[in-house]
Order: sequence, then structure tokens, then C-alpha cells
Amino acid sequence: MVNSDATFRIYLQYYEKEINLTRMMEKAYIDGSARLGEAVTELEVYIKPEDGKAYYVANNKYEYYVNLWDADKDVYNGSKLSGEISWYSDVKRRLVFEYRGRQCDGDSIIDRAVEKFVNIYTAKKLQEVEIYVRQECETAYYVINGRHTGSIAMFA
Repeated sequence: MVNSDATFRIYLQYYEKEINLTRMMEKAYIDGSARLGEAVTELEVYIKPEDGKAYYVANNKYEYYVNLWDADKDVYNGSKLSGEISWYSDVKRRLVFEYRGRQCDGDSIIDRAVEKFVNIYTAKKLQEVEIYVRQECETAYYVINGRHTGSIAMFA
């Protein structure tokens, strides 16, 4: 099953562009904390590539956005964002993809990819998950532990 130190990275591949969405979650977290003046304990991020924005709601009270395609701003306090999410975190988070009027929850994609992996490789320990979401194909491709690959439909 999923161990507490498992690392997750989610990427959005949108036509000719690719963005690290786990880095985008960090970016929204840092931006929300700065704008709120308090720690963010709950974060919802809505990815809309056609707008070029990641809209977020921090602590159920503050709404704003960060730009998807401005990688030059992915450095805060002199350090690069990690772009990794620990499966277990104190921050309640939710990542939502919005595409052509439909929504897909990022956790649902992660859960279905992990479930597919666990069903096939029951004895293997899950250490690292990379997910590549291709919204225009409505498909999420995954690489688990650097070698096990597969795909799942975004809208299941």
C-alpha cells in the first residue's frame, strides 16, 4: 500500500507545454500564506490551462490565482520549489482539473493509478508516483517507482 514517505509529482501536459502541478500547489500555498498573513491549512487549486491560471481557495476564505506558465517566478526566498507532495500532510489539499466545462479531482487520479498499480504488483512497495495529465486526450499517464507505467481516463 502507500507508505508515508511516498513522493508524488503531477504534471500537466497541455499541447506543447508542460507544468509541474505539485510545484503549482506549493506556489499557491506560499502565495495564499503571504496574502492571508497566516498559515494555510486548507488549499483547493483549480487548474484551467485555457486561462493560463491556477485558481485557488485558501482556508475557505481567500480566493486568488497564480499563473501557470511563468516558470521564472517559481523561486521563493532564493530557493527553488520542490515540486513534490508527501502523501501525508498537515495541509488539507485538493487539486481539480477544469477542462471543457468538466471537472476532475486530482486525488481521484492518484487513487486510481495507485489502485491499478497495487492490483498488479501486490508485493511491491510504492515509493514514487509521477502522473502526466493530458487534458486534451482526457487521459492521465503514470510512472510508478521509475519503471511501472500505465494510463487511466481522467473522467471515470
